[in-house]
Amino acid sequence: MQTPDSEPEKKPQPKPRRILLVNEQRSFQMMMKAMLINIGINRITYVNSAEEARRRCQKESFDIYLLDYDLGSGENGRQLLESLRDQKLIPPQSVVIMVSSDSSRAMVLSAIEAEPDEYLMKPFSQEQFSFRLKRALARRQALESVFIALTQNDLPALITACATQADTVPRFANFCRCLQADTQLKLGQAKEARSLMRQLLAGQENSWARLTLGKACHNLGLHEEAVSHLQAMLKNAPLMVEAYLWLAESQLALGKDELAQQELRRAVDISPQSVQLSRRLAEVCLLRHDYGQAKDVLLALIDLSRNSIHRTPHYLGAYIQTLTLYALNSNDGYHIANLQKQVNSALSRIRDSLMMAEFNYPVFEQICQARVQIALGELLRGKKMLYRANQNWLDQPQTMPPALLGETILALYQLGEFEYAESLQALLAEDEDRLLTTCIQVTRDDKTVQERRQRYQQLNDLGIKAYQSGELEQALGHFREALRRAPANTGAALNKIQVLLQLMQKNRKSPEFGAECKETLEVLEGIPLNPAQQDRFRKLRQEFNQFN
Repeated sequence: MQTPDSEPEKKPQPKPRRILLVNEQRSFQMMMKAMLINIGINRITYVNSAEEARRRCQKESFDIYLLDYDLGSGENGRQLLESLRDQKLIPPQSVVIMVSSDSSRAMVLSAIEAEPDEYLMKPFSQEQFSFRLKRALARRQALESVFIALTQNDLPALITACATQADTVPRFANFCRCLQADTQLKLGQAKEARSLMRQLLAGQENSWARLTLGKACHNLGLHEEAVSHLQAMLKNAPLMVEAYLWLAESQLALGKDELAQQELRRAVDISPQSVQLSRRLAEVCLLRHDYGQAKDVLLALIDLSRNSIHRTPHYLGAYIQTLTLYALNSNDGYHIANLQKQVNSALSRIRDSLMMAEFNYPVFEQICQARVQIALGELLRGKKMLYRANQNWLDQPQTMPPALLGETILALYQLGEFEYAESLQALLAEDEDRLLTTCIQVTRDDKTVQERRQRYQQLNDLGIKAYQSGELEQALGHFREALRRAPANTGAALNKIQVLLQLMQKNRKSPEFGAECKETLEVLEGIPLNPAQQDRFRKLRQEFNQFN
């Protein structure tokens, strides 16, 4: 009870909200300033570019992030948002609003896929902006525990928070239940997720719930049921492109590879800015040996990811390998002749972004150029370029950066160094980039590589067997033919030298063996071989020198 002498208790004043406005147009900044002041927001920070926004966010945080999708050259608003989240620079209580003047379907879907709290098309009124902002702030406040767990990637806590808030805040119940099920899937609790979504759908139809149910069925191996749910969902919401991805995965599991590729192609056509969709389409195209479509998708991916957190040298490496496989399987000399030009163009597209990353781009470029020379038939030149690029890791290949290791393996298969390629492939981690491992698998399985490898292996094995039986001239014939199939194979060349040295001892009056041995030794001279090969080469060369 208030006494006459006591003062009324004062309610704490709400803390003034701080907003970061990322937009390069001065006119829009001034318009938003007036709009924000009118709705009571005075603490406004303006930045003109994504890089400036990132530097600012590293120093301080904001309550509201207003990002324009189009930020001129460099990163766009979606890429900036992905970067800020990746670096955990946006507090869980803060609201993100994205705006754009581009109303094209591709752009709108790209912005929505980044999952801002709200998305607005320019021009918009003060009333529209105020309504959307209040709605987003109310949602963040009501579901604070959910967003904190989501930002911290604490999956068990996220499941608990979703379950609690679904009961506590009924208006956000569907959102919480679907997010809970999605989180259960990440934790391998597909049965629980399926049960939860079936309960939700028993009350009312919900596209997100139907999508999540399809994902749960796929994870449980119920692929026919998954296809049924996902196709039904897409009839009602054909622009929910994630459904196409999961539909394709279930079709792949059912052996319907062509249908899977068609679904992914449809999804990429709807949402061409989606890195995830384009990447998966490229992988499926490669697995189906559709090198024509794969190279086009990968080239688009190089541009799409250049300024984003999805930037990786694997797209460029996969593109070069796909170009090579396409050319080798086309039986058209034009594609081989044009390979150098296409590779140089792709290298120039991504050079600046990879040079700025913590990545040994110069060595990567050397390996790429070596692969071009190999594809052009300049095997020995390409081999020297490849081994010299890798000379710092030849003694300890396990220390080679994964991206360089993967590209080297691809080059070795292409070169015909099959044994060496397989020994390096064993060093790749089990969880290595799927696009890289797909490229290696496809290269190993490619018909032109398989035919050459199988015939080489037969001839090399026959040569070893003949040598062990003392049939030296027969062994020499097999090794000669093996090298004709794989001219740059170091193992076969060393085997041939060893046989020739034996024949030189038995036939000292036959100079042709000595000349052929010298020529083969000179082919390997100057190439920084791996330690085992180098040791064997040195011993054979010393033995040859004893004859002179």
